[in-house]
Formats: sequence, structure tokens, C-alpha cells
Amino acid sequence: MPIDLLAKFSVTQKTSPEDGIELFEKFIAGDEPVLLSYKHSRDRVVFTNRKIIAMDAQGITGKKKSFCIFPYSKISSFSVETAGTFDLDSDLKIWVSGVGVFGVKLGKKIDISAIGKLLSEHVK
Repeated sequence: MPIDLLAKFSVTQKTSPEDGIELFEKFIAGDEPVLLSYKHSRDRVVFTNRKIIAMDAQGITGKKKSFCIFPYSKISSFSVETAGTFDLDSDLKIWVSGVGVFGVKLGKKIDISAIGKLLSEHVK
């Protein structure tokens, strides 16, 4: 049975692709650039040209980290919900084969259309 990861991650600001790259280097190939990067306090979500990597820092110190890695080839569909008048956050939901739904809540300052475009280009 797939694991439901919905609403597990939340990001509030866009960062440069180089920001925090040392956290993800062990999961990124040499010819795989980070295209988009987002964070919220200690948690991060990055989009490369091959996959999505989400990092959840756990515990009081944040030394324990959990990484979820979703290759675009395993994504069957996605949905984008833009911010509204009263709900200022946007929502991204991604259906991953064998995993279930991966959800990211995006803060009001993040342009979700950039993520939608990237996924449209990479999800086949």
C-alpha cells in the first residue's frame, strides 16, 4: 500500500540553486544541475533536471535528516493550486508510483507557475 506523504512539506521562500547544495550532493549526479530550490527554516525541496529531493530536518538540533527522492520518471501526475484571496498559500500535489501523494505547501511569495512549468517539461 502506498505511503501518503500529503502535506508533509512546507516551504516559504525560494533560494538560489547553490544554497544548501552540500545537503544534497550525495543524491545528485555530476551532470545533474539543481534548477529550483526552496526552503522553510530547516526543511528544503529542490528540483533537478532528473528528480525532486525533499529534506526534512528532524529533532531539536536538526541533525537527523530525512530525504525523499522522487525521479520524474515515477511521477504519474501532478496538480497545482494557486493562492486565493483568503488562502495565501499555494499547493503542489504530485502522484508518485509506488509511494502515493507527495504534497508541498508553498508560501505566498513563491511563484508556483515556475514549478508547474518545470514539471510540465520533465514529467512524461
